[in-house]
Amino acid sequence: MENKYTDNIVEHAFFGIDENIPADRTTVVYLRDLMKVHATLAELIQFFHQPLHMQTLEDVEEYLGTLETNGAYKLMTLAHHDIMSRMLPSDMEALIEGSALDAPNSPHYFEE
Repeated sequence: MENKYTDNIVEHAFFGIDENIPADRTTVVYLRDLMKVHATLAELIQFFHQPLHMQTLEDVEEYLGTLETNGAYKLMTLAHHDIMSRMLPSDMEALIEGSALDAPNSPHYFEE
């Protein structure tokens, strides 16, 4: 089967959520954790909204850093793996690990 690629990152990221999670389903989260995820997203927007922040590949690489530095990649990893994993109900793990949320097309940046 030939892999197709998409430029629609929003559709790719949100694939399967509306179909598999009821709109009225809720969960309780710690406000501190929620604010850390909010701060992570705000930081990413603050950098990426301004083209002057990323004039070169080196600008982006320096901003992202690695897991060993305190750059954006470490920030995103902490928010996703450490904080968000505590926020999600236990039954969501099976949904995430299954194929229900796997978009049929890969994002365009996977194209070789």
